[in-house]
Amino acid sequence: MSFWPLKINFSLIAENTTKYYMELKGLYKERFADDASLLAAAGVLDAQNYIFPSPPKIDITDVMELARKCTAKDEDYIPMRKLIQYSDNTRRYRDHKSSIADLLSFEYSEGPPECTDEVFDFVFGLELLLFEVDNKRFSPQAIEEACRSKYKTIEKAITQTMKKYKVGQGILARATTAFMENSSLEPLRNRLGILP
Repeated sequence: MSFWPLKINFSLIAENTTKYYMELKGLYKERFADDASLLAAAGVLDAQNYIFPSPPKIDITDVMELARKCTAKDEDYIPMRKLIQYSDNTRRYRDHKSSIADLLSFEYSEGPPECTDEVFDFVFGLELLLFEVDNKRFSPQAIEEACRSKYKTIEKAITQTMKKYKVGQGILARATTAFMENSSLEPLRNRLGILP
């Protein structure tokens, strides 16, 4: 019997985070100083049940740092999908299922244009944070391996949501508007780098 979150959990987190991202980008883009603050706000909205209880299960700073890391693009930045694809290619070679030529000729596939490396890396990292809180009996390495094994599921959920979601409709749209307009949340928005 498996204790890992079902495939739907990987998809659900990816879909909801992407919907919040699309709401914020579609309706409030001008209020974000940069992509890091936009991703962080989407993550905070999706992870609010982990961030806002007292004491918090996830620190808001962790979500903000994740967003900064995913958008930094320094010279050492390697997209998570590239790392996953390369490690899969290496594993096939180690298991004698591919040749050294296959390993050396590895080419990174960026995936669908709707699912940028920044969005994918952020959603992937947020899933790690959430699953680590919910699955204390598993090591962080085991949780990361589970997420890596579902990277196509995560990528597909992001891509399909980007293609099909209608901004401004539904409960997540209302939650986003409340988050962006409620005056009592102004200190939180300021902390995230959201402009008034």
